[in-house]
Amino acid sequence: MINPVLPQVLHVLRQHPDGISEYRLMKTLDEEHLFEEQNRTDGAMLPLYRKHFLIMNALYDLQDILWQEEDRVLEISPMHIELHERQTRKPEKQEPEWYPLLSEYYLDWEYYRNTTEEDINRMMEELKAQASPPQ
Repeated sequence: MINPVLPQVLHVLRQHPDGISEYRLMKTLDEEHLFEEQNRTDGAMLPLYRKHFLIMNALYDLQDILWQEEDRVLEISPMHIELHERQTRKPEKQEPEWYPLLSEYYLDWEYYRNTTEEDINRMMEELKAQASPPQ
């Protein structure tokens, strides 16, 4: 599957040379009406998950593309996404050491297609349990 928001994500990244948060990136793409299918307002978490997945999928795709084609490093975290010039030049083009394993999840479209509202609720409950202090 080709990510429909990939070109717009790259466009927004290039407009923010000092970086941008995932939240601001999502809001910008929302303003451009790129998430029509994912903009339900019935309180369900699945549309938000799908927006997040599309953005992260585009970012991890771009990470490889920009590394290979422009020798640029795309730093990805929820709080800060930034495109950098590569600092050191190596003759061989190898995958950067910082390439996160999380990319494997976001580059697998099966998670986008098969994740259900129940899966998201379970993930949220697990996160809450991990964040709660032990009693």
